[in-house]
Amino acid sequence: MKIKEELVLRRIGCENIIIVPEKDSVNLTEVYTLNDTSAWIWEQFKNEDFTVELVANRVQQYYEVDLERAMNDVKAFIDILIKGGLILVD
Repeated sequence: MKIKEELVLRRIGCENIIIVPEKDSVNLTEVYTLNDTSAWIWEQFKNEDFTVELVANRVQQYYEVDLERAMNDVKAFIDILIKGGLILVD
């Protein structure tokens, strides 16, 4: 999997926001707000291929949580990204 290159995470005030650009303009109806953990994950993997397992392992190490919880949370987050069309799936 890989995050689409044209997507950029921006910090606006205290919000982490991704706006999905259209060809000729910006459609503000497609705005995603990420919590700080999701934004951290996004920044970790914005320029590289990743798997659920790789993301979960980094989350487990960084946040010092058990692997089962990390896997469950990461799977849920990645499912949202897939449904929103924000990542490319191999």
